[in-house]
Amino acid sequence: MATATSAIQIKKDESSNAKTWRRFTKHRAAMFSAVVLALLLLVAIFAPIIAPYAPDKIDASNLYAPSSSAHWMGTDGLGRDVFSRVLHAGRVSLLVGIVVAVLSAIIGVIMGLLAGYYSGIPWLLSVGAGSPLWKERQNAEGSSFIWRTGLRWLVWAGLIALFLQITGQFAATFSGTAAVLTWAIGGGLAAVTAYYAFYKAIMIDIDNAISRLIDVMLSLPNIPFLLILSGLLANPEVPLGKLLDSVFGQSRSIVLIIFVLVLFGWLGTARVIRGLVLSLRQREFTDAARAIGSSDWRIMLKHLLPNAIAPIIVQVTLDVGNNIVSEAALSFLGFGIQEPTASWGNMLSGAQEAIFQSPFTVFWPGLFILLTSLSINFLGDGLRDALDPRSRL
Repeated sequence: MATATSAIQIKKDESSNAKTWRRFTKHRAAMFSAVVLALLLLVAIFAPIIAPYAPDKIDASNLYAPSSSAHWMGTDGLGRDVFSRVLHAGRVSLLVGIVVAVLSAIIGVIMGLLAGYYSGIPWLLSVGAGSPLWKERQNAEGSSFIWRTGLRWLVWAGLIALFLQITGQFAATFSGTAAVLTWAIGGGLAAVTAYYAFYKAIMIDIDNAISRLIDVMLSLPNIPFLLILSGLLANPEVPLGKLLDSVFGQSRSIVLIIFVLVLFGWLGTARVIRGLVLSLRQREFTDAARAIGSSDWRIMLKHLLPNAIAPIIVQVTLDVGNNIVSEAALSFLGFGIQEPTASWGNMLSGAQEAIFQSPFTVFWPGLFILLTSLSINFLGDGLRDALDPRSRL
Protein backbone atom coordinates (compact mmCIF):
# COMPACT_ATOMS: atom_id res chain seq x y z
CA MET A 1 0.00 0.00 0.00
CA ALA A 2 2.82 2.37 0.89
CA THR A 3 4.58 1.48 -2.37
CA ALA A 4 1.45 2.25 -4.40
CA THR A 5 1.01 5.57 -2.62
CA SER A 6 4.64 6.50 -3.32
CA ALA A 7 4.25 5.59 -6.99
CA ILE A 8 1.14 7.75 -7.25
CA GLN A 9 2.96 10.65 -5.58
CA ILE A 10 5.94 10.34 -7.95
CA LYS A 11 3.56 10.21 -10.90
CA LYS A 12 1.82 13.36 -9.70
CA ASP A 13 5.16 15.16 -9.28
CA GLU A 14 6.29 14.09 -12.74
CA SER A 15 2.98 15.15 -14.22
CA SER A 16 3.23 18.56 -12.57
CA ASN A 17 6.77 19.08 -13.86
CA ALA A 18 5.74 17.93 -17.31
CA LYS A 19 2.88 20.43 -17.33
CA THR A 20 5.22 23.23 -16.31
CA TRP A 21 7.67 22.30 -19.06
CA ARG A 22 4.88 22.04 -21.62
CA ARG A 23 3.58 25.51 -20.71
CA PHE A 24 7.08 26.90 -21.04
CA THR A 25 7.69 25.26 -24.44
CA LYS A 26 4.44 26.77 -25.74
CA HIS A 27 5.88 30.22 -25.13
CA ARG A 28 7.68 30.56 -28.47
CA ALA A 29 9.40 33.83 -27.64
CA ALA A 30 10.79 32.32 -24.43
CA MET A 31 12.08 29.22 -26.23
CA PHE A 32 13.72 31.29 -28.95
CA SER A 33 15.22 33.56 -26.29
CA ALA A 34 16.61 30.57 -24.41
CA VAL A 35 18.40 29.44 -27.59
CA VAL A 36 19.79 32.94 -28.18
CA LEU A 37 21.00 33.20 -24.58
CA ALA A 38 22.61 29.77 -24.76
CA LEU A 39 24.49 30.80 -27.90
CA LEU A 40 25.60 34.09 -26.29
CA LEU A 41 26.85 32.26 -23.20
CA LEU A 42 28.75 29.69 -25.28
CA VAL A 43 30.32 32.41 -27.43
CA ALA A 44 31.32 34.36 -24.32
CA ILE A 45 32.80 31.28 -22.61
CA PHE A 46 34.84 30.29 -25.66
CA ALA A 47 35.71 33.86 -26.68
CA PRO A 48 39.50 33.29 -26.34
CA ILE A 49 39.22 30.43 -28.84
CA ILE A 50 36.75 32.05 -31.25
CA ALA A 51 38.16 35.59 -31.31
CA PRO A 52 40.78 36.01 -34.07
CA TYR A 53 42.68 38.72 -32.15
CA ALA A 54 43.45 39.69 -28.59
CA PRO A 55 40.84 42.22 -27.38
CA ASP A 56 43.51 44.83 -26.53
CA LYS A 57 45.71 44.38 -29.60
CA ILE A 58 46.30 47.84 -31.09
CA ASP A 59 46.94 48.47 -34.80
CA ALA A 60 47.62 52.20 -35.21
CA SER A 61 47.70 51.86 -39.01
CA ASN A 62 44.16 50.47 -39.20
CA LEU A 63 41.90 52.91 -37.33
CA TYR A 64 38.11 52.71 -37.86
CA ALA A 65 38.53 50.17 -40.64
CA PRO A 66 35.28 48.97 -42.24
CA SER A 67 34.11 45.36 -42.17
CA SER A 68 36.36 43.02 -44.08
CA SER A 69 37.52 39.42 -44.14
CA ALA A 70 40.32 40.36 -41.71
CA HIS A 71 38.03 42.32 -39.37
CA TRP A 72 34.42 41.10 -39.61
CA MET A 73 33.01 44.02 -37.59
CA GLY A 74 35.73 46.53 -38.41
CA THR A 75 38.10 48.20 -35.96
CA ASP A 76 37.75 50.95 -33.37
CA GLY A 77 39.63 54.21 -32.80
CA LEU A 78 42.75 52.37 -31.62
CA GLY A 79 42.70 49.79 -34.40
CA ARG A 80 41.41 47.01 -32.14
CA ASP A 81 39.24 44.33 -33.71
CA VAL A 82 35.60 45.04 -32.79
CA PHE A 83 34.50 41.41 -33.22
CA SER A 84 37.13 40.17 -30.76
CA ARG A 85 36.28 42.91 -28.28
CA VAL A 86 32.54 42.23 -28.50
CA LEU A 87 33.10 38.56 -27.68
CA HIS A 88 35.38 39.30 -24.72
CA ALA A 89 33.13 42.13 -23.57
CA GLY A 90 30.26 39.65 -23.43
CA ARG A 91 32.16 37.66 -20.82
CA VAL A 92 32.37 40.71 -18.56
CA SER A 93 28.84 42.02 -19.15
CA LEU A 94 27.19 38.61 -18.72
CA LEU A 95 29.36 37.87 -15.66
CA VAL A 96 28.33 41.16 -14.04
CA GLY A 97 24.65 40.60 -14.87
CA ILE A 98 24.53 37.04 -13.53
CA VAL A 99 26.69 37.59 -10.41
CA VAL A 100 24.78 40.74 -9.42
CA ALA A 101 21.43 38.96 -9.93
CA VAL A 102 22.49 35.96 -7.81
CA LEU A 103 24.00 38.05 -4.99
CA SER A 104 20.99 40.39 -5.01
CA ALA A 105 18.65 37.40 -4.83
CA ILE A 106 20.53 35.91 -1.86
CA ILE A 107 20.46 39.20 0.06
CA GLY A 108 16.86 39.90 -0.94
CA VAL A 109 15.68 36.43 0.11
CA ILE A 110 17.38 36.72 3.52
CA MET A 111 15.99 40.21 4.12
CA GLY A 112 12.52 39.23 2.92
CA LEU A 113 12.43 36.10 5.07
CA LEU A 114 13.49 37.99 8.18
CA ALA A 115 11.09 40.88 7.57
CA GLY A 116 8.09 38.67 6.81
CA TYR A 117 8.60 35.96 9.43
CA TYR A 118 9.47 38.27 12.33
CA SER A 119 7.00 41.02 11.48
CA GLY A 120 5.56 42.41 14.73
CA ILE A 121 8.14 40.57 16.88
CA PRO A 122 10.70 42.92 18.52
CA TRP A 123 14.37 41.94 18.37
CA LEU A 124 16.77 42.79 21.19
CA LEU A 125 19.98 43.75 19.40
CA SER A 126 21.95 45.01 22.39
CA VAL A 127 21.51 45.66 26.10
CA GLY A 128 23.63 47.62 28.57
CA ALA A 129 23.88 47.82 32.35
CA GLY A 130 21.90 51.07 32.39
CA SER A 131 18.83 49.45 30.84
CA PRO A 132 15.87 47.99 32.79
CA LEU A 133 16.17 44.98 30.47
CA TRP A 134 19.62 44.08 31.85
CA LYS A 135 18.31 42.06 34.83
CA GLU A 136 15.45 40.61 32.79
CA ARG A 137 17.78 39.28 30.06
CA GLN A 138 20.26 38.07 32.67
CA ASN A 139 17.56 35.95 34.29
CA ALA A 140 16.14 34.77 30.97
CA GLU A 141 19.45 33.78 29.34
CA GLY A 142 21.16 32.45 32.45
CA SER A 143 24.76 31.39 32.07
CA SER A 144 24.81 32.30 28.36
CA PHE A 145 24.04 35.96 29.12
CA ILE A 146 27.69 37.00 29.41
CA TRP A 147 28.89 35.62 26.11
CA ARG A 148 25.70 36.68 24.30
CA THR A 149 26.10 40.24 25.57
CA GLY A 150 29.81 40.24 24.71
CA LEU A 151 29.02 39.04 21.19
CA ARG A 152 26.40 41.76 20.74
CA TRP A 153 28.83 44.42 21.95
CA LEU A 154 31.57 43.10 19.68
CA VAL A 155 29.29 43.30 16.63
CA TRP A 156 28.21 46.84 17.48
CA ALA A 157 31.82 47.90 18.08
CA GLY A 158 32.71 46.59 14.64
CA LEU A 159 29.78 48.38 12.99
CA ILE A 160 30.62 51.67 14.71
CA ALA A 161 34.27 51.34 13.68
CA LEU A 162 33.20 50.65 10.08
CA PHE A 163 30.86 53.64 10.14
CA LEU A 164 33.67 55.89 11.38
CA GLN A 165 35.96 54.52 8.67
CA ILE A 166 33.38 55.36 5.99
CA THR A 167 32.89 58.81 7.55
CA GLY A 168 36.62 59.38 7.34
CA GLN A 169 36.63 58.39 3.66
CA PHE A 170 33.86 60.85 2.88
CA ALA A 171 35.55 63.57 4.94
CA ALA A 172 38.81 62.98 3.05
CA THR A 173 37.10 64.09 -0.17
CA PHE A 174 36.27 67.51 1.37
CA SER A 175 38.25 70.24 3.03
CA GLY A 176 37.67 72.96 5.61
CA THR A 177 34.14 73.40 6.96
CA ALA A 178 32.69 70.56 4.88
CA ALA A 179 35.17 68.04 6.33
CA VAL A 180 34.51 69.26 9.90
CA LEU A 181 30.74 69.04 9.34
CA THR A 182 31.07 65.50 7.95
CA TRP A 183 33.04 64.39 11.00
CA ALA A 184 30.57 66.14 13.34
CA ILE A 185 27.58 64.34 11.83
CA GLY A 186 29.33 60.95 11.61
CA GLY A 187 30.89 61.21 15.05
CA GLY A 188 27.60 62.32 16.62
CA LEU A 189 25.70 59.39 15.12
CA ALA A 190 28.43 56.99 16.26
CA ALA A 191 28.32 58.40 19.81
CA VAL A 192 24.53 58.07 20.04
CA THR A 193 24.71 54.51 18.71
CA ALA A 194 27.43 53.60 21.22
CA TYR A 195 25.37 55.05 24.10
CA TYR A 196 22.34 52.92 23.30
CA ALA A 197 24.34 49.81 22.33
CA PHE A 198 26.62 49.67 25.38
CA TYR A 199 24.66 51.46 28.13
CA LYS A 200 20.96 51.45 27.25
CA ALA A 201 19.31 48.97 24.89
CA ILE A 202 18.51 48.66 21.20
CA MET A 203 15.28 46.85 20.39
CA ILE A 204 13.66 47.03 16.96
CA ASP A 205 10.96 45.43 14.86
CA ILE A 206 13.07 43.86 12.13
CA ASP A 207 10.22 44.17 9.64
CA ASN A 208 9.86 47.92 10.21
CA ALA A 209 13.63 48.40 10.01
CA ILE A 210 14.04 46.51 6.73
CA SER A 211 10.88 47.97 5.18
CA ARG A 212 11.91 51.55 6.02
CA LEU A 213 15.41 50.89 4.69
CA ILE A 214 13.90 49.65 1.43
CA ASP A 215 11.60 52.69 1.23
CA VAL A 216 14.50 55.08 1.77
CA MET A 217 16.71 53.39 -0.81
CA LEU A 218 13.91 53.24 -3.37
CA SER A 219 13.32 56.96 -2.89
CA LEU A 220 16.92 57.73 -3.89
CA PRO A 221 17.59 58.53 -7.57
CA ASN A 222 19.46 55.38 -8.53
CA ILE A 223 21.66 56.50 -11.41
CA PRO A 224 22.94 59.76 -9.81
CA PHE A 225 23.58 57.95 -6.51
CA LEU A 226 25.37 55.09 -8.27
CA LEU A 227 27.48 57.58 -10.22
CA ILE A 228 28.54 59.36 -7.03
CA LEU A 229 29.31 56.09 -5.24
CA SER A 230 31.21 54.66 -8.21
CA GLY A 231 33.24 57.82 -8.59
CA LEU A 232 34.05 57.91 -4.88
CA LEU A 233 35.14 54.28 -4.63
CA ALA A 234 37.06 54.46 -7.90
CA ASN A 235 39.22 57.26 -6.51
CA PRO A 236 42.63 55.72 -5.61
CA GLU A 237 43.22 58.51 -3.09
CA VAL A 238 40.27 57.32 -0.99
CA PRO A 239 41.32 54.54 1.45
CA LEU A 240 38.67 52.06 0.25
CA GLY A 241 39.50 52.82 -3.38
CA LYS A 242 43.18 52.25 -2.62
CA LEU A 243 42.32 48.93 -0.93
CA LEU A 244 40.28 47.76 -3.93
CA ASP A 245 43.12 48.73 -6.24
CA SER A 246 45.72 46.81 -4.22
CA VAL A 247 43.60 43.68 -3.76
CA PHE A 248 41.89 43.30 -7.16
CA GLY A 249 44.26 45.23 -9.42
CA GLN A 250 43.00 45.37 -13.01
CA SER A 251 39.74 43.63 -12.03
CA ARG A 252 38.91 46.39 -9.53
CA SER A 253 36.35 48.05 -11.81
CA ILE A 254 34.46 44.75 -12.22
CA VAL A 255 34.32 44.16 -8.46
CA LEU A 256 33.31 47.79 -7.92
CA ILE A 257 30.44 47.71 -10.41
CA ILE A 258 29.17 44.43 -8.92
CA PHE A 259 29.19 45.95 -5.42
CA VAL A 260 27.46 49.14 -6.55
CA LEU A 261 24.70 47.30 -8.45
CA VAL A 262 24.10 44.78 -5.64
CA LEU A 263 23.62 47.71 -3.26
CA PHE A 264 20.30 48.50 -4.95
CA GLY A 265 19.62 45.15 -6.64
CA TRP A 266 18.16 43.27 -3.66
CA LEU A 267 15.28 45.67 -2.93
CA GLY A 268 12.71 44.24 -5.33
CA THR A 269 13.35 40.63 -4.34
CA ALA A 270 13.10 41.49 -0.64
CA ARG A 271 9.70 43.17 -1.07
CA VAL A 272 8.32 40.21 -3.05
CA ILE A 273 9.58 37.61 -0.55
CA ARG A 274 8.37 39.62 2.44
CA GLY A 275 4.83 39.74 1.06
CA LEU A 276 4.80 36.01 0.35
CA VAL A 277 6.20 35.07 3.77
CA LEU A 278 3.64 37.28 5.55
CA SER A 279 0.88 35.14 4.05
CA LEU A 280 2.68 31.78 4.22
CA ARG A 281 3.56 32.04 7.92
CA GLN A 282 -0.16 31.93 8.77
CA ARG A 283 -0.75 28.68 6.86
CA GLU A 284 -1.45 25.33 8.50
CA PHE A 285 1.83 23.69 7.47
CA THR A 286 3.76 26.47 9.26
CA ASP A 287 1.74 25.94 12.46
CA ALA A 288 2.36 22.19 12.18
CA ALA A 289 6.12 22.75 11.84
CA ARG A 290 6.10 24.94 14.96
CA ALA A 291 4.07 22.33 16.83
CA ILE A 292 6.68 19.61 16.25
CA GLY A 293 9.43 21.90 17.55
CA SER A 294 11.07 23.09 14.32
CA SER A 295 13.36 26.09 14.74
CA ASP A 296 12.59 29.40 13.08
CA TRP A 297 15.39 28.97 10.54
CA ARG A 298 14.24 25.46 9.66
CA ILE A 299 10.69 26.69 9.11
CA MET A 300 11.93 29.54 6.90
CA LEU A 301 14.34 27.45 4.83
CA LYS A 302 12.47 24.12 4.65
CA HIS A 303 8.83 25.24 4.51
CA LEU A 304 8.49 28.89 3.51
CA LEU A 305 11.32 29.35 1.00
CA PRO A 306 10.39 26.39 -1.26
CA ASN A 307 6.88 27.84 -1.62
CA ALA A 308 8.38 31.15 -2.80
CA ILE A 309 10.93 29.70 -5.22
CA ALA A 310 8.91 30.41 -8.40
CA PRO A 311 8.82 34.23 -8.07
CA ILE A 312 12.49 34.17 -7.02
CA ILE A 313 13.49 32.39 -10.23
CA VAL A 314 11.50 34.84 -12.34
CA GLN A 315 12.92 37.84 -10.46
CA VAL A 316 16.51 36.63 -10.86
CA THR A 317 15.99 36.04 -14.57
CA LEU A 318 14.62 39.54 -15.16
CA ASP A 319 17.31 41.11 -12.97
CA VAL A 320 20.10 39.72 -15.17
CA GLY A 321 18.88 41.81 -18.11
CA ASN A 322 18.38 44.90 -15.96
CA ASN A 323 21.88 44.55 -14.51
CA ILE A 324 23.47 44.28 -17.94
CA VAL A 325 21.70 47.46 -19.03
CA SER A 326 22.67 49.25 -15.80
CA GLU A 327 26.32 48.19 -16.20
CA ALA A 328 26.24 49.42 -19.79
CA ALA A 329 24.78 52.77 -18.68
CA LEU A 330 27.39 53.29 -15.95
CA SER A 331 30.24 52.18 -18.23
CA PHE A 332 28.95 54.45 -20.99
CA LEU A 333 29.10 57.38 -18.54
CA GLY A 334 32.65 56.41 -17.55
CA PHE A 335 31.88 55.08 -14.06
CA GLY A 336 31.67 51.34 -14.76
CA ILE A 337 34.11 48.86 -16.28
CA GLN A 338 37.34 50.69 -17.10
CA GLU A 339 39.77 50.17 -19.96
CA PRO A 340 41.60 48.03 -20.95
CA THR A 341 38.91 45.56 -19.76
CA ALA A 342 36.22 45.47 -22.43
CA SER A 343 32.49 45.55 -21.74
CA TRP A 344 29.60 46.37 -24.05
CA GLY A 345 29.01 49.57 -22.10
CA ASN A 346 32.52 51.00 -22.32
CA MET A 347 32.70 49.99 -25.99
CA LEU A 348 29.73 52.27 -26.56
CA SER A 349 31.40 54.99 -24.52
CA GLY A 350 34.62 54.76 -26.52
CA ALA A 351 32.78 54.85 -29.84
CA GLN A 352 30.45 57.80 -29.17
CA GLU A 353 32.87 60.42 -30.51
CA ALA A 354 33.05 58.60 -33.87
CA ILE A 355 29.39 57.72 -34.20
CA PHE A 356 29.08 59.47 -37.56
CA GLN A 357 32.54 58.55 -38.82
CA SER A 358 32.17 54.85 -37.99
CA PRO A 359 28.60 54.07 -36.84
CA PHE A 360 29.14 50.31 -36.75
CA THR A 361 31.52 50.62 -33.79
CA VAL A 362 28.42 51.73 -31.85
CA PHE A 363 26.00 49.37 -33.58
CA TRP A 364 27.60 46.04 -32.66
CA PRO A 365 27.87 46.39 -28.86
CA GLY A 366 24.43 48.06 -28.81
CA LEU A 367 22.99 45.13 -30.76
CA PHE A 368 24.39 42.59 -28.30
CA ILE A 369 23.02 44.56 -25.35
CA LEU A 370 19.61 44.69 -27.04
CA LEU A 371 19.59 40.98 -27.92
CA THR A 372 20.63 39.93 -24.42
CA SER A 373 18.18 42.20 -22.63
CA LEU A 374 15.22 41.24 -24.84
CA SER A 375 16.04 37.53 -24.63
CA ILE A 376 16.24 37.59 -20.85
CA ASN A 377 12.99 39.54 -20.55
CA PHE A 378 11.15 37.11 -22.85
CA LEU A 379 12.65 34.17 -20.95
CA GLY A 380 11.43 35.70 -17.68
CA ASP A 381 7.93 36.12 -19.13
CA GLY A 382 7.91 32.49 -20.20
CA LEU A 383 9.05 31.28 -16.78
CA ARG A 384 6.46 33.44 -15.04
CA ASP A 385 3.66 31.99 -17.20
CA ALA A 386 4.90 28.42 -16.70
CA LEU A 387 5.34 28.69 -12.94
CA ASP A 388 2.21 30.73 -12.19
CA PRO A 389 -0.06 28.45 -10.09
CA ARG A 390 -3.17 30.09 -11.56
CA SER A 391 -2.22 28.79 -15.01
CA ARG A 392 -2.65 25.22 -13.73
CA LEU A 393 -6.38 25.63 -13.22
